[in-house]
Amino acid sequence: MKPILHTILFHYLKLLLPAFLFVLSAIQITSFLSDVHVSLLLNEVSQFSIGKLFLVLLITMGAVSPMFLYDSLILKSLQKTFPMKQLLKQSFIVNAVSNSIGSGGIVSSMLRNYFYQTEQDDHSELSKSIGNLTYFYLTGLSLLALITLITYRDSPLLKEIPWLYLAVIVVGLYLPVLIFSFLWNNYRARSFGTKTRLQLIAVSFLEWTFAFLAIWLLATILDLSISFHELFPLFVIAACVGIVSMIPGGLGSFDLTFIWGSQLIGLQSEKVLFLLILFRVGYFFFPFLLAMILFVRDYWEKWNANWDNLPIALVQRLSHGFITLLVFASGLILLLSAALPGIIDRLKILEEMHSIPFLINLSHQLSVGAGFALLGLSRGIEYKVKRAYYLTIVVLFCAAAFTFSKGIDYEEAIFLLVVAFILYLSRTRFYRESYVLTWSKTIIDGLVILFITSMYVLIGYMSLPSSTNAIPSQVLPYLITDYHTLFYSALIGLLIALLVFLIGNAVIKPKNPIQNSEPKQDPDILEHLKNYGGNTLTHLVFLHDKSLFWNDKRTVFLSFQQSSDKLVVLGDPVGEENDFSNAIDEFQQLADIQGFTPVFYEVSNDLLPLLHEKGFGFFKLGEEAFVDLEQFTLSGKKMKALRAVKNKFERENYLFEIATPPHSEALLNKLKNVSDEWLQGRNEKGFSLGFFDVDYLNKSEIAIMKENDTIIAFTSLMPVYDGNKTISVDLMRFIHSAPSGTMDVMFLSLFEWAKAEGYQSFNLGMAPLSNVGQSKYSFLSERIAAQIFLHGHIFYHFQGLRKFKGKYAHNWERKYLAYRKKSSLPFTMTQVSRLISKKGSKGGQVRT
Repeated sequence: MKPILHTILFHYLKLLLPAFLFVLSAIQITSFLSDVHVSLLLNEVSQFSIGKLFLVLLITMGAVSPMFLYDSLILKSLQKTFPMKQLLKQSFIVNAVSNSIGSGGIVSSMLRNYFYQTEQDDHSELSKSIGNLTYFYLTGLSLLALITLITYRDSPLLKEIPWLYLAVIVVGLYLPVLIFSFLWNNYRARSFGTKTRLQLIAVSFLEWTFAFLAIWLLATILDLSISFHELFPLFVIAACVGIVSMIPGGLGSFDLTFIWGSQLIGLQSEKVLFLLILFRVGYFFFPFLLAMILFVRDYWEKWNANWDNLPIALVQRLSHGFITLLVFASGLILLLSAALPGIIDRLKILEEMHSIPFLINLSHQLSVGAGFALLGLSRGIEYKVKRAYYLTIVVLFCAAAFTFSKGIDYEEAIFLLVVAFILYLSRTRFYRESYVLTWSKTIIDGLVILFITSMYVLIGYMSLPSSTNAIPSQVLPYLITDYHTLFYSALIGLLIALLVFLIGNAVIKPKNPIQNSEPKQDPDILEHLKNYGGNTLTHLVFLHDKSLFWNDKRTVFLSFQQSSDKLVVLGDPVGEENDFSNAIDEFQQLADIQGFTPVFYEVSNDLLPLLHEKGFGFFKLGEEAFVDLEQFTLSGKKMKALRAVKNKFERENYLFEIATPPHSEALLNKLKNVSDEWLQGRNEKGFSLGFFDVDYLNKSEIAIMKENDTIIAFTSLMPVYDGNKTISVDLMRFIHSAPSGTMDVMFLSLFEWAKAEGYQSFNLGMAPLSNVGQSKYSFLSERIAAQIFLHGHIFYHFQGLRKFKGKYAHNWERKYLAYRKKSSLPFTMTQVSRLISKKGSKGGQVRT
């Protein structure tokens, strides 16, 4: 029980004694400071040039350099090697932190274990060697203490305060006791050989000698009247007291002892205080600060790497958000300050400076224009657009000049210049060539500008002589109530902001790297499909209403079309499956640089894992129907009704035939008449749906239903490019006088024809929003989509499509919309719907 009690008491004593001595030293130093003339101290500081300060930092940093040899020797003894640059950095961190904090070598041991320990090391052996190193830290000072006891035992400080002998003797005996322990039982530092021990003692002696030389050189720079033989014992005694006090860095105890000695010599107190400040800052604080910066940076890099660069991504996002907020705040401040009168005294000065009165009003209006411009440009800064960055820098500098001219508002000018400087430091983050505003952000920006403009108009209206609504008297002194000024400022400011955007866009408009390629690349596409195959949507590329993106290896292409800020890709990528991932990455990068957001429409289940890895969310669009032709038959009870319809059409001499390309002009004209009658003046749809186009129809077979020589219905076929395993349909159109059941007979005939041609599967296309949101646990967006399916007939007859295709389909394959999770799903679906609802411009545009 007693040993435990003694251990606890010793532990608390180690904490309380340094604290007590530190408080005691602080009291004594405070007493000394009361006699210091502040004016004289400030005079010393004012006369100290920047050049001398750099020299001080150079001297003190040099004094720390011998500590590097500790790490060099310990690693050599452990037979470990590190690159010199890395070793210098890690050694500096360890020794600078340990030198300032102290803690009996605990901190240095922890840091060395952190830097030098690897998975292959014997951890216990490494920790033991690093721990044994701490025995040598005081050996150099011990040598200096012995020299002082022998050579400078008559030092005025020791004579005046005899108990200081005890501190010097204790430190001086440290080295002999350590050597005796080596010789007696070889217990201490048994990890090191005799040569290494002697080298470590030499390094410690060098360390403490350099520390003394540093303070001696600092005293010389300050013209302190003290000789080498006076300063040497004073430094050693103060250092010994600092060690015995166990206060980290000897803070307070070293300084107090040094002050006592300097008073006995008769040195000027202000110079001594300034010397100690320079020594503390240069030898302890500055190296410690630099070491902590290096350590935090090193630790951050390792931590960031362990977390797959997520921390740095989070910090960059937060810091960029802060920069965007600063630019927005700059615009807001300009607009608010424009409605406030300038400080009267400054305006009087300005009136004396300007002989032309309109210059102040012009500066006022330009400030309003700059404010509106910065509100708009903050969105470009958010999107990291290069030209928005350049334009914002120009506007901020101009705005700073305007604010100064309109009322010497130097506070605003300084703030704007600081924002410009912060923006300049972040210049490498701006990489996009352009951006496209999203619908949601356009609405928000419009509301903000409308609100601010409304405030100007409201204040101006309430200031009209005829207005019955007066501005509250409490607010009146802080507002400009000249309604002419406010109306003109709002109007001219908006015009100036618009002019800034137009000029900036014209001057710094980037070249679009995505160029339209002419002539049509149909032969290249067909060769690609021959080599790699396609999917159920691939044939739509021949409509030439979409652009093509080829990967760098030209083994994959994606067909896409722009809708607002989205680049909507139709279906899965086409080409070498092993290159899909890189191709999508390249497409995303291209879209990102141009400020677009990629969206994938009607993608299959197979692509979902890959797109999920790339940050996409999913919405089920519906299901694609497939007829298994090997199982298809008209016999059986289930097909009785359809068999009867088909037999009826055959009895009445309706004729089904397949027309192969190239199609005659006469046939295409007849088909055009059927198509126009079916459309009834409605616009063609596009993107994921075919439209009537002669070149497109000539790419494949067309199924025709005739009554005598009159075409009553036709269906265009779509190859799937899978080795003639699957065939699909696109346009399905008929005249209004066609008998009921025409399309059923058309499909039944097509199934028989396709089966006879050797096809295994027939694709009937997608039933949009089929089986979407049926579960009560479905996402809210999918449940809304389910209601559209049940009640909506604006874009599609959803229920009719599902019911019609369900008569034939043997299986259904899900189709999805893949969208960036940060995008609004309702807006994205609306943009895609708009894309489908209009026929795209035709022109063989192929983008590479």
